[in-house]
Amino acid sequence: MEGGFFFYGNAEYPLVQLQNEQVAKAYSRWPVDVINLSRDDLFYARKLLRKEGFEERVAKLPMIKNLISANAVFSQDETRPPTYSVKEVAGSRIHGGKGRIKIGFVGLAESSAPGDGVRDATVSDMFQAATPAILKARKECDVLIVVAHCDLEPALKLAAQNLEADVVIAADAAGFYKTRQVANTLVITAAPGNTQEGDLRLYIDKDGRVSFKFRATDLDELAPSDPAAAAFVETARAERDRLRYN
Repeated sequence: MEGGFFFYGNAEYPLVQLQNEQVAKAYSRWPVDVINLSRDDLFYARKLLRKEGFEERVAKLPMIKNLISANAVFSQDETRPPTYSVKEVAGSRIHGGKGRIKIGFVGLAESSAPGDGVRDATVSDMFQAATPAILKARKECDVLIVVAHCDLEPALKLAAQNLEADVVIAADAAGFYKTRQVANTLVITAAPGNTQEGDLRLYIDKDGRVSFKFRATDLDELAPSDPAAAAFVETARAERDRLRYN
């Protein structure tokens, strides 16, 4: 799962455009099941979501189909991504290997606060958008996770206002790894993907009750590298260097 802020905001510069293209290719080659859009991602995401040529882009970059956002603002010329996504998971430890569970993900992004009386034209109010999306998703899943690109305090507020959520992930609060509990909702922070891997584990007891455990693992020299991914990174770096220095 991607919590947000994976694209570079000002995509008009050729180097930034190239970097964003490389990220989209990487997320398509090594699929990320759920990709939440932050407000900073929207400049480039809108290019991917243009209705003209949309199906052709999806064929080349299937990551586009995994984008979610409940409060991003789009025009009529753009294909709005779903407000939430539900993934079915099966395994030997789920109901004795005889069943599946449905995990729902609602995507949100915190707006900027430029001043009194001025609204963010990029995303709508996160708290107003959250509740209807959460209530709708709750009906379709066994476990509901809210992925919000926001700091810890707004995530705690989201949890307090939406007790139907099982987990709220604050995707822009790196460094605060102590989990919080708001009624029955667990609030955690996303680990910074360039240095650490966040791991949220789900446990189901014999009565079907679900509990969670969160940890962050350092991506240091002990973490093995995928050879194909390492080659992709080297090629991408060389492409940027050619553009930067030519």
